[in-house]
Amino acid sequence: MILVKSVIVPAQQYYLPAITTFAALIFPLHGVRVISAWLFGAWSIPYLFIANIIMHFVLTPDADFTLKSFFAWSLVSTVAWFTFEAFRVTGINLYQSMSPISSYTWRRLMLVAFVSSIINSLGHNVIFAGDIIPENSLPTMFAFMVGDTLGTFVCFFVLLICLRLMRAFKN
Repeated sequence: MILVKSVIVPAQQYYLPAITTFAALIFPLHGVRVISAWLFGAWSIPYLFIANIIMHFVLTPDADFTLKSFFAWSLVSTVAWFTFEAFRVTGINLYQSMSPISSYTWRRLMLVAFVSSIINSLGHNVIFAGDIIPENSLPTMFAFMVGDTLGTFVCFFVLLICLRLMRAFKN
């Protein structure tokens, strides 16, 4: 989150100031949400919720606790788990299994990331409806979808490199 707040947001603020208040166009933390829900299921919700609260007060120590913040933290803490559950209920279980991680695994996780980013963007649009200018509503939703999905890709790419390096050093 510190990387997003200190590098991505300032660069994006220059080009898209109205959207940057609500969404970053590269948000790798969405990948962390997806992986947490994939590995821990419903247990990821309290972990992510607590992490959101801590990062909020670390990055904005003077900020007040608001009901909108609580709803936003609740949304982002549950969105990936909810997406996994929605797939599971329809007969497609995408949770982590005992099988080894393959390229197919990463594709399934990217699917979950994309679908959960749509839900995330819709939820944020509802939570912050009074704060988002109506003409910025669709661009903000699009920015959430792009930022979450692209950020997940970046997160997974970094993890893939780390896994390959670990495998190389293991041999």
